Amino acid sequence: MNKGTQLLAATIVSLGFLGAATTTQAATWHHGTPAALRGDWKDKTINIGKRFGIKKWYSYESAQVKKTSVRAHLTQSTGWYITNTKWKYVGSNAYMIVGTNEISELPEVARFTFKRVGHSYVHIYYNGRNIAKDTPFSPYFYRVSKRA
Repeated sequence: MNKGTQLLAATIVSLGFLGAATTTQAATWHHGTPAALRGDWKDKTINIGKRFGIKKWYSYESAQVKKTSVRAHLTQSTGWYITNTKWKYVGSNAYMIVGTNEISELPEVARFTFKRVGHSYVHIYYNGRNIAKDTPFSPYFYRVSKRA
């Protein structure tokens, strides 16, 4: 073989390897919940008794991320609860977790989104709405424990 033929063959082979390379997609769905979010999350405890004429009545919002479920609620409320979860990383330090809403009478698909906004703080959204919006509670949740 002459050098021209060898060069042509090497070019074709190298282009074949480049075409065969696969890329991974960041939007891949995974079963369960992300290990980085598992544990208990809570926002700042506040005295909501002032709103009801009671001297001291403290409350907070919290979220529990387990291996296959997510529960978020006000201290004594029903809140939100999804099971049979799957998740994906949606960029900008945010994870979307989709599952079946177990609290509604009819099974429906619901989603939680956890967005990191600081070193150890997240905002939590349920179906696109911040769960602390229109409440006296802080939108910043911090990790209380990493137990799952």
